[in-house]
Amino acid sequence: MPYLGNEPGAITDAFTQTFTGDASTTNFTLSQSSTTNAVFVRISGVMQRNGTDFTVSGTTLAFTTAPPAASNNIVVQFFTVGSIQTIADDAVATAKIADNAVTLAKLAGGTDGNLITFDASGDPAFVATGNSGQLLTSAGAGSPPTFTTVVAGGLQFISTTDIVDSDNAANYTFSSFDSSKYDAYLFVLINVIPEGDATNIEMFTSTDGGSNFDTGSSDYNWTFNRGVAYNSDSGDDGDSDADDNSIALTGNNSGGANVIGSASGEHGVSGQIWMYNPASTQNTHGTYDLMYQANTPESVVNIAKGGFARMSAADVDAIRISFLDGNTIESGTINAYGVVNA
Repeated sequence: MPYLGNEPGAITDAFTQTFTGDASTTNFTLSQSSTTNAVFVRISGVMQRNGTDFTVSGTTLAFTTAPPAASNNIVVQFFTVGSIQTIADDAVATAKIADNAVTLAKLAGGTDGNLITFDASGDPAFVATGNSGQLLTSAGAGSPPTFTTVVAGGLQFISTTDIVDSDNAANYTFSSFDSSKYDAYLFVLINVIPEGDATNIEMFTSTDGGSNFDTGSSDYNWTFNRGVAYNSDSGDDGDSDADDNSIALTGNNSGGANVIGSASGEHGVSGQIWMYNPASTQNTHGTYDLMYQANTPESVVNIAKGGFARMSAADVDAIRISFLDGNTIESGTINAYGVVNA
C-alpha cells in the first residue's frame, strides 16, 4: 500500500493468529500471553471492541458472543505481555534528547573521587583519584590534569582581596587560618592607599574567628626600623612599644616622613607581613617588611622593617589590617598565602 513519509519499521514482536468460528465456541487459545488492550480482533473483517466484544486473560481470548461459523473468519493480532520495541543501535541522535534530561543517576558508575575531563580527541575521560591534600594541576592542552602533592614548606595561594575606590573598606580581615594545612602565613600588600592623608597602618589579632579583635592596652609588643634619610623632615629612626593596643606597623608618630600619604603621586603602602604558627599555644610572632610613600616630603619613599608578638598565648584565627583613627582603605590589593606544613 502506498504511504507518505518515511517507510515504517517492522513490528517484530507482534503476532497474528486465525481461528474458525462454529457459532458455539467463545474461548480460543492464543500462542502467547497478552492483555485485552494489546489485542486487535476482526470477525469476517469487522473490528471487535476491546473489553466489550472480547477480553483476553493470559492466553485465553474470550468472546461475549460466539463468532459465527466460517473458515478462518477470526483474525487476531496481538502483542505479548511486556512487549518492548527495540531501538536499533546508534539510532538515537543528540537532537532527540532534551537539554538537562540526562541525570547523574543515568551516567555510568565510576570510581569514587574520579573526575571527568576530555582527552586530546575530545572524548570524555577520567582523571584518577588523588590523595587528601593534593592539588589538581593542569598539564596543558593534549594531556589530562593530574593530582600532585604540594611540596612541604612551599607557599600556597589562599585568597586575594581587591579594594577599589568606591569600596572605602573600613579594614581588611582574614579568617581562613587552617593549622592542618599551614605552619605560617604571608600577607602581601600592593598599593594599599588610605582614604585620608597622613596616617599609619596597624594590625590586630583575634581568637574567635574575627568576631572580636584584641585591643587591650598591653596585648602587643612591636618594634621596627625606618629609613633615616628623612629625619630632617620630622622623620625618626623607627619606633617600639612593649605594651600597645595594636601592632603599629609603621609606628604611631605623626612626623611627615613617618606617615603614609594619599595625595596624587602617593600610592600607599606595599610589602609583606609574616605570621608564624598562629595556632601555637605560645605567643604568636611575626615580622614585616613594608615600603610606603610618605606625606612629607611629597611622594618620598620610606621603609618600615620590624617584628611583633601577641603577648598572650592563644590560638590566633583571624587578623585585621586597617589605617589609624578610622581611616578607610581607598584602594589596593592584599594577597594571602600559606606555608604548607612540613
